[in-house]
Amino acid sequence: MIGQGRGHAVVVGGSIAGLTAARVLARHAERVTIVERDRYPEQPEPRKGVPHGKHTHILLEGGLTALQRLLPDIDKDLLSAGAVPVATPADWLQHTRGRWLGRWPAEATSLCLTRPLLEHEVRARVLAHPRITAVQGTDVVGLAGSATRVTGVLLRERGADRRKGGKDGKDTAPAELAADLVVDASGRSSHAPEWLESLGIGRPTHERVASGIGYVTRVYRDGSNGELTDATVVYFLGEALLAPVDHQGTTMITFATPPGEELPTDPDAFEALADRLPHPLMRQWIDRAEPASPLFAYPRTENVRYDYAAVVPDGLLVTGDALCALNPVYGQGMTVAALAAEALDESLAAGRPHRAVQAALHASSAQAWAIAAGADTARPGVKGNAVRRSLGDKLTSWYIKRVGQRGGVNKDVQTASRRVFGLSAPFTELFRPAIVRSVLFQKSTPADAEAPLWLTPAPTPAPAATEPK
Repeated sequence: MIGQGRGHAVVVGGSIAGLTAARVLARHAERVTIVERDRYPEQPEPRKGVPHGKHTHILLEGGLTALQRLLPDIDKDLLSAGAVPVATPADWLQHTRGRWLGRWPAEATSLCLTRPLLEHEVRARVLAHPRITAVQGTDVVGLAGSATRVTGVLLRERGADRRKGGKDGKDTAPAELAADLVVDASGRSSHAPEWLESLGIGRPTHERVASGIGYVTRVYRDGSNGELTDATVVYFLGEALLAPVDHQGTTMITFATPPGEELPTDPDAFEALADRLPHPLMRQWIDRAEPASPLFAYPRTENVRYDYAAVVPDGLLVTGDALCALNPVYGQGMTVAALAAEALDESLAAGRPHRAVQAALHASSAQAWAIAAGADTARPGVKGNAVRRSLGDKLTSWYIKRVGQRGGVNKDVQTASRRVFGLSAPFTELFRPAIVRSVLFQKSTPADAEAPLWLTPAPTPAPAATEPK
């Protein structure tokens, strides 16, 4: 067993969830080994194992705070490497539920950045720890042990012939890496259910909510010169996101597409998606910008959550997207990974029983699941075994809709909403008496209200030059 600096922990998967879990495990184990199927790039570049890594990423308020606790001053490293700070709500131009949210002076900060940059900086910090090593270019193909205890993982070099006595007569049977604890952080492609079956354990039950939407992203060079808005991020809830990713004018635009609609494959079709939005700003911005990439499409947006707490044997834990994969459109994945790492740290420090640790990991994603799956459940045509609309669900949806409407005129309501949906405060924040009174009785902004394009007065165009008489 690990604990008090004893034992060996193996982490399957070296993305954000795996890296943060490894950093936490280094506080409790003698050594930690990360097994990653890719080979890490030397620079912040996309890699195969993160197929959505070319899309827009925002580290939510709750995720940034959690990551700072796990890796002190990581925000300074990210800012030095090019991440863009976004003051909230001052820098956000947000349209939600048919209305614009108000913009006020900064109350918090989030970061806009590329996924490869975040992973590169976190990886550098984590792999610098003397107790942590990484085995790259290697697949985990199974678990060692029994139905009562996992004792390690079975490894095979990536691309090796799977037959015993493969190429050149070499034996390529899986090698065993012994471990006192295995943490599966291998993402949506996790094989943990099959691995458990191979040990004689039943598969975990799961919940699934699939909205059928997809999303597509393109990189641009900003050519607006700040003449359209002084907002940094433009967000049409569930429809489109414009966010800078560095200080050189590089910006990503992501559009979500309705269920059943094919993702665009040509630039004209992509840009035409801006014409569907309830305001022309995004189209105006694109018309002034310079394309800097092809289109990147991603169709896997279903929400899936497994209940491993009832089935995991001693020696195995599951975290990250392997445990709870959320619709990436809501931008919660990196934040949930950091929150899960904190839950793992707290549980191990408290000496909780093994399945209680897994239950804590499950609970750490509960709020994000309620937000993402709840929003997708309300979409037309949604599918899945967790698509339930009880009277309580309908009342909650009605209340959340009013929260969004009141956020346009009431600063306290918007602050509470931002903290809850940014995963830095619990849902109870929305039910404080003062918030409830405002949500139920205060008038909202009209649906056709002007967009708050300028927090500060809009710039006055310079007078045209005239020829001297």
